[in-house]
Amino acid sequence: LPAGVTSTASIEYKDEARLLTNADDADRVYIDEILPAKMQYNLDDIERFGLVRDMRIALSTVLAVVRG
Repeated sequence: LPAGVTSTASIEYKDEARLLTNADDADRVYIDEILPAKMQYNLDDIERFGLVRDMRIALSTVLAVVRG
């Protein structure tokens, strides 16, 4: 998946740093838990690719940033 401005994975894991900071083994948590979940979000986005979906993701990104 080429790098973009945002994605469902980026929205869902916007607090990734906090999750890793609180982990006993940050590398293990990232490799075993976070990365596979983010990859699944990316695969789902590819399978459901479309302009309307991309617009929803962009709007969700704005809302996630505004809400903090």
